[in-house]
Amino acid sequence: MTSERSQIFFRETVQGSSSGEAKFVRQRGARSQYAQVRVSVRPAERGRGAIVEWNAGANIPAHFSASVLRGIQDALQAGAAGLKVTDINVSVDDGSYQDADSNAESFREAAHEATLQAIQQAGPIILEGMSLVLITLPAAQVEVAELAVARLGGEATPAVQKEDGSKALAANVPTASVSELIEELLNATRGNVTISSRANGYRPRLDPQESAARRTVQPRRR
Repeated sequence: MTSERSQIFFRETVQGSSSGEAKFVRQRGARSQYAQVRVSVRPAERGRGAIVEWNAGANIPAHFSASVLRGIQDALQAGAAGLKVTDINVSVDDGSYQDADSNAESFREAAHEATLQAIQQAGPIILEGMSLVLITLPAAQVEVAELAVARLGGEATPAVQKEDGSKALAANVPTASVSELIEELLNATRGNVTISSRANGYRPRLDPQESAARRTVQPRRR
């Protein structure tokens, strides 16, 4: 799996709640830099994306809030496994500053580190993008389609008879596998198939054992 494909087809989220705290201290010549940020994370409802709440009050001056939010966004783009984090609630809970030494860069760095720490401790998991695939093909090829969907880790609805004698079924298939499914069905039917697909959210990525179990699923007998 290439990094580019991962960014398109996969995301991260968290299963639990956790907090992270980071203090950024740096000496640059005669000038010091300082910032401290504490955040907490928890799961958000699937499909909500990333939600950020501000509960730090005046412990972080208002003119540094944009830098804190940029640091959080940096961390959400990076994730624990190099994937964009979604369906997560991030709360900025506390922090501290120094009048002479705090600046925007310091707060961005501290927020980034605190958020990554919280994500890593909150049970991160990988989500795989799913697509709803609508398939119409000859009745004799329905079992081929069902087996292909199952082998690729998807789930298909029962096929429905159409007036022209063909059958139609819908399948929820990992987006990363849609092109493989299309190629397989085109070959199996010699092009006598109609397929359309659209994005259908995310689900926790199947582990190898579960994927293997799906590949052994047998189609329904008619």
